Amino acid sequence: MTTPPAAPARRSLLRVVLPWAVTLVLLAAAWGLVKITLPDEAAQAPFETVAEIGQPATTRNLVVTVTDVRAARGVTDAAGWSAEGTWLVVDLEASTQVSQDAALLGVTRLLIGDREFTATDRGATFAKQRLITGVPRAGSLAFELPADALTGTATLQLGSPSGAVSDVPLDGMVVLTIDLDAISVENEVALLENGWAR
Repeated sequence: MTTPPAAPARRSLLRVVLPWAVTLVLLAAAWGLVKITLPDEAAQAPFETVAEIGQPATTRNLVVTVTDVRAARGVTDAAGWSAEGTWLVVDLEASTQVSQDAALLGVTRLLIGDREFTATDRGATFAKQRLITGVPRAGSLAFELPADALTGTATLQLGSPSGAVSDVPLDGMVVLTIDLDAISVENEVALLENGWAR
């Protein structure tokens, strides 16, 4: 009388199934690790400070108060420069609070959907303005936009590189959400003259 070879069959099945089961567990663990791991650029990303119009927003070395946001079909400055088009003008006050070594408002971006715009350096604007510790300066940033861009929501990003060159990681970033549909479009607006805040 012979017994069926159950034990060897089970061992053979275990040899086939076990590697596949371990592989599936390791793949699931790797997938989970990828999902919870921050992207490579996260180590260089600035800390964001959410701003509101009329309220100071502070990063480690930057204090910004956005005082107004205006839209127009043309802009002028105190020196007589003017330009037609579709413009979003951001009036602001800014200063540093720790150090003014190489301190300038070097990052002035406006994000609308998947499009990114940089503040113009034409005319007398606040773009690339040098900042003083504890003493706010005031001026305007002007963003020239496509004619169809003044709708929906925009995100304003303002920052100061933490070193003398613009590719040095940002110390922090001030972020303001703008409801473009709530802004009336004027025929022309005047940029604030760069100077000391009142």
